[in-house]
Amino acid sequence: MATDNGNDLHMDIQALCGQFKTVLMATSTSDGTPEISYSPYVIVDGSLYIFVSDLSLHTGNLKSNPRASLLFIENESDSDNLHARKRVTFPARATLVPRDDKTWEHVLKHMENKFGEIIPLLKSLPDFHLFAMHTDSAVIVRGFADAHTVDCDGFR
Repeated sequence: MATDNGNDLHMDIQALCGQFKTVLMATSTSDGTPEISYSPYVIVDGSLYIFVSDLSLHTGNLKSNPRASLLFIENESDSDNLHARKRVTFPARATLVPRDDKTWEHVLKHMENKFGEIIPLLKSLPDFHLFAMHTDSAVIVRGFADAHTVDCDGFR
């Protein structure tokens, strides 16, 4: 187990998040009703990006309320104790990236490299939107009595 210094915490965060291709995401409707979902993601230049459809509830939620909570959690089958699964939570702010922004094509190229041939198809659909998720902190739980709030410069 890593020690409690900041570098080890950041390394543990990167290691846990790096195990997954999708992120669990809590958003809320315009009237405050919470909803949870997930999305494939990429991290590019310190921001986490999701590419989501208007058909998904979380897309409308993010358009009307750009606050979200992102969760990466150890698989149940990998956990020694289900009450103390390793996990990291990020409070996040979503920003819609316009299709004519140079970042849009750059990030979608990363998504294509990670997720393959589905991305060019999704790019052609007008109901898909790219959101950049920004954060400046994280809460990492590495086990019982081993929880830490960490300042971070995005998703690095």
